[in-house]
Amino acid sequence: MPVSTIAEDAIRRLLADQIAAWNAGDAKAWCRDFTTDSGFVNILGMHFAGREANATRHAEMFATVFKGSRLDVREMQIRLLDEQAATADLVLDLSRYQCLPPGIQPSIGNDVLRTRMHYVLVYAQDHWQVVFSQNTAIVPLPPRA
Repeated sequence: MPVSTIAEDAIRRLLADQIAAWNAGDAKAWCRDFTTDSGFVNILGMHFAGREANATRHAEMFATVFKGSRLDVREMQIRLLDEQAATADLVLDLSRYQCLPPGIQPSIGNDVLRTRMHYVLVYAQDHWQVVFSQNTAIVPLPPRA
C-alpha cells in the first residue's frame, strides 16, 4: 500500500476516534491525539493553548451545553503536505445539544449546528498528532432584502 494511503487511513482513524470520543462525552479521549503544545480555536473564536486547556474546556462543555450531544461527519478531506504533515477539513453536524453558545444559531432547522473543523497534523513519534485545530460554525445567511 502506498505511503500516502497508509497515512490517510491513519488520519481517518484518528479523526473517527475523536468523533467517537465526542459522542461518548470523553474530553480526555477527544484531546488524546493533540500535541501537548497544540492550539485549538472554538466556534466562538476562543483560543485554548495546549492539550490540557483544550481537554478542560471540552470536559466543561460535555458536562453542560453539549451533554449527550451527537457529532456526525458529513464530509472529510485529507491533504498530505509531505510524509510528516497534513491538513484535514471536516464538515460536522452537531445535534442533541442542550443549547448553543451565545451568538451561535442552528444551521439546519432548529436542532442541528453544522461546523467546519480544520486540522493541521504532524507525524511524529510513530503516529499522527494534531498540532492545531479550528472549528467554525456554519451559520445560515440572512434572508435577501
